[in-house]
Amino acid sequence: MPKYRKKIRAGDVYEVEEFYCPRSIGKKYERGRNENLTSEEQQKRNLNRTRRELTRIINTNFSGKDIFVLLTHDGVVDLEEARREQSNFFRRLNRYRNRNGFDPLKYIYVIEMQGRIHHHIVMNQFEGLSMKEMQQILQEIWGKGLVLIKHLYKNQKDNRLASYLTKENYKKKGKRWSGSRNLKKPKVTIEIVKETKRKVKLRAPKNFEIVAAHEDFFEEIGWVRYMKAVRRGGMDYGSYEEGSEDDC
Repeated sequence: MPKYRKKIRAGDVYEVEEFYCPRSIGKKYERGRNENLTSEEQQKRNLNRTRRELTRIINTNFSGKDIFVLLTHDGVVDLEEARREQSNFFRRLNRYRNRNGFDPLKYIYVIEMQGRIHHHIVMNQFEGLSMKEMQQILQEIWGKGLVLIKHLYKNQKDNRLASYLTKENYKKKGKRWSGSRNLKKPKVTIEIVKETKRKVKLRAPKNFEIVAAHEDFFEEIGWVRYMKAVRRGGMDYGSYEEGSEDDC
């Protein structure tokens, strides 16, 4: 069984996974290894994978200068109308940013239906403007209800943002979140590891601080080693959850 080392760079966050895999990376196989999982276990595993991926997308594209936005509706709307209003909001916001020399809009969003329908959005800042100025702009462009904003956290060591965004899924099937087309992907490299008698320590790049390191045993593939490091002074919005066997 070959042994692999996966390195993931997502903004100021660096992760390494070292694992055995009974199949060659890069080749397509039928997904038969999860067939003994219960429906509840599979849903939990899928949710954990979604949160890992979302955390890495956020780390790659946003920083502590960017903002989390809540949009509400003054009246009761259905999902179709909420989607339409949100799409119109993004179009108006893009036009405003283009006219006023701001960077193109970049965002991640979810529509929540618990209580009254509302919108959660992570988006890039308006460089050079205060929080009050940004809120006034968004309030005027939205015009359908309340707008609340706050900065993203810096050096947050857990996955609360990804968990918060994915706590509800109004789609029975499909993604739990959506984003703009200009989002960058984390950089992932995979290499085959040569077996040695001496265990090689997983190391972080220079000026990175290790914030998590552990070994876990999975019945399907055996031991998996994991390490996560954050650039000193950098940005971090979440942590990896166990379940590395899903990446094999």
